[in-house]
Amino acid sequence: MDESTVNAVLDTLPDVFYVFDADGTLVEWNDRLTEVTGYDDDELDGMAPLDFIAKEDKQEIATAIDAVLLGESTETRQSALVTKDGEHVPYEFNATQVTDEDGTVTGFTGTGRNLSKRRKRERTLRRERDRTRQLLETSPIGILILDGDGRFIEANERAATILGLSKREILDRTYDDDRWNATDETGAPMPPAECPFAKTIRNEEPEYDTVMGVERPDGERVWLSVKSAPVFDDEGTPVEVVASISNITDRRHRERELRQQRDEVETLNRINELVREVIHELVGAATREEIEETVCTRLADSDLYRFAWVGDQDLVEGSLVPQALAGDDQAFHELVGEVERENEVWERPATKAFRTGRHVVVRDFSKTTVLTDRLREGALERGLHSGIAVPLSYGQTTYGVLVVYATRTDAFSEREAAGFDTLGELVGFAINATENKKLLATDQAAVELMFRVTDEALLVDLSRQIDGTLVLDGTVPTSGGRYLYYVRVEDAQPKQVADTAETFSTVNNSRVVWIHDDEGLLVLTVSSSLVENFIESSAKVLTARAHDGVEDVVVEVTRETDIRTLLTSIQSTYPDIELVAKRDVERTERSERRSRNVLSTELTDRQRSAFHAAYLAGYYDWPRESTAEQVAESMGIAPATLHQHLRKAEGKLASSFFDSMME
Repeated sequence: MDESTVNAVLDTLPDVFYVFDADGTLVEWNDRLTEVTGYDDDELDGMAPLDFIAKEDKQEIATAIDAVLLGESTETRQSALVTKDGEHVPYEFNATQVTDEDGTVTGFTGTGRNLSKRRKRERTLRRERDRTRQLLETSPIGILILDGDGRFIEANERAATILGLSKREILDRTYDDDRWNATDETGAPMPPAECPFAKTIRNEEPEYDTVMGVERPDGERVWLSVKSAPVFDDEGTPVEVVASISNITDRRHRERELRQQRDEVETLNRINELVREVIHELVGAATREEIEETVCTRLADSDLYRFAWVGDQDLVEGSLVPQALAGDDQAFHELVGEVERENEVWERPATKAFRTGRHVVVRDFSKTTVLTDRLREGALERGLHSGIAVPLSYGQTTYGVLVVYATRTDAFSEREAAGFDTLGELVGFAINATENKKLLATDQAAVELMFRVTDEALLVDLSRQIDGTLVLDGTVPTSGGRYLYYVRVEDAQPKQVADTAETFSTVNNSRVVWIHDDEGLLVLTVSSSLVENFIESSAKVLTARAHDGVEDVVVEVTRETDIRTLLTSIQSTYPDIELVAKRDVERTERSERRSRNVLSTELTDRQRSAFHAAYLAGYYDWPRESTAEQVAESMGIAPATLHQHLRKAEGKLASSFFDSMME
C-alpha cells in the first residue's frame, strides 16, 4: 500500500493519529489533529507532545512517554488536550515504540480518543445512579436486590430497619438462611421453595403481595408484605430479583384485634342469650337446689363451656363443697380441691372468689402462675384452657360460688366476666327470693334462732351510752336502701336516746313517736345495721333487745335454710356474733296462714311497708301516736300516697277476713 493510501486511511479515523520521533518532535499526523486542536499543518510541524497537554498533566504524560521509549509496553493515559484557543478537551492517549530495521527506537506513535461523549455518558450514568441511590435510600418501603443464586447484593436503610439488621448483615445472607425462621401468613413454617424470591427466580415472573413473617435477631417477629420481580439481561436471562418489603406488623395486630373483637362480640351475644335463657328458667325454680342445678346444666349444655359447678363452704372443713355440677371435666375440680387441701399456703381461685366476693379469671391454665405445676399439667391433659369463679351474692350474703371451665384460651374477657358477674348477682337474688318466699308463705314448721352480738352494732353501741333497754319492735324498708327502725325505750328518757342516736353515722334522723314516763317509742331512719344484714340473708327479724352493750336478736328462717351459710354471711361483717339458741316453731292456724298469704302475695311491697310502718308508729292506736303526715314523712312519701297504700292494704285484709268467715 502506497503512502498516499495510508494517509487517506488515517485521515478517515475518528481518533487523532500522531507520530513523534525520538527527540519528541511531531513528524506525522492525520487531519483529525488539525480539526481538534485548531492548528494548521505548518503550526503542527515540529511541535512537542507536551505542547498539547494541560499543565497539571504534563509530568504524568512525560513519564509515560519515557516509559514507552525505554521499554516495549504500550502506555495509555487520560489527560486534557489543550487546543490552540486554550480549550481543554478530555482525551485518552496511547503510545507505542517505533523502531527501524535494526531495532533502534526512532520514536513513538499513538492515537488520541475524544472522551467528551463518554464523560458525558458517565456523568449521566452517575447522576442516574445517584438518583437511583437517593430514591433507594429515601424510599418509605424496604428495597432488596438478590442475584440469581438468591444472595442479597443490595439493601436500603428502610429494609435494614424493618429487618433489624445492618446492610452488611443482610448482604451476608441468602433468602433461604435458617436465621430468618420464615413463616407463611398462617404462622406455619415457610419452605424455602415457597419464598416469593425463590418463586420469582424459578418462574421468571413477579410475585405480588405475599405475606410472610421473619424473625429479627432480637427474637421479635415482623410481618412483611413482599413484592418481587425478575431483572433480565440483554439475552432475556433472569440475573437479579428486585423486591420491595413493607412492615405490616401493626396492621396484622390491628386486624387480629378486630377479629378478636368481632369474635368477642359474637361470643358475648351468645353468652347474653344464654344468660337470658338461664334467667328465664330460674323464674320457675322453686328451690335453691333447682336454681343451682339449672345454672350448671344450662352452662354445660352450651358449646361455649365444658363444665360448671356450684360450691358452698363447709364450716367445719373450711373448704368448698360442690352442691351441683354438670358437664365433664374429668374430675379436674376434684384435683383442684385435693391440691388445695395438700398445700395450705395455696388458695384455689374458687375459694378466693368466695372469700373476696369478686370474680377470679384464669385466662390460660397452661401458663398462669395462679395454678400449680400439677394443675397446669392436669388441665392440659384434659383439654381445659381457661376458667372463671364467680361469687353468688345478694347484699351482704354470699350463697356460694359458680365455677365454669372452657376449652378455649381467654374464654373470659373483661366484658364476658362482667356478664358472669351479673349472672352471679341474679342467681344470688333468686336464691334469696326463694328463701324469703319460703319464710313468708310456708305453712310448715320454721326455725327461730337467737344470736348474741357484742361488737359494733347500732343497738349495741346505743345501749352502751344510755342507762336503759332498747327493744326493736319492727323494721320497714324505705327508699334509697334505708330502713325505718321502731325502737321501744325502757327505763330511759326517749328524747335523750333520740338525740344520742342522731350522733351515729348510720342514723339519718330520729323521731319520738310517744312517751309514757320512762318508756317511749322511737323511729330511726337507718342506712345500714346488723338487722339489715339478717334481712338480706333471708332471715326474718322478729325482735332484738339490747342492754348495756349486749344485743340479742331473734330471727326466723325456714327449716331448709343453711344456718352455716347464714352465720358465715353475718360474721363477715360482725365477726363476734354467735348463735346462742335455736328452736322449732309450728304454724298450724288456718287464719294465720290466710293472713300471711295476704301479706306475702296480695299486698305490694309499697302497701306492705306503708301498712307495717303505720302500725308500728301507732297510727291505729287511739288516740293516735303518729299522724299520717308523720308516717309519710318518715317513709319519704306524700301523705296522699300513704293513704292510698293504707286503703288498698286494709281493703285486701278485710276481704280476706270476711271471706274466711264465710267458709
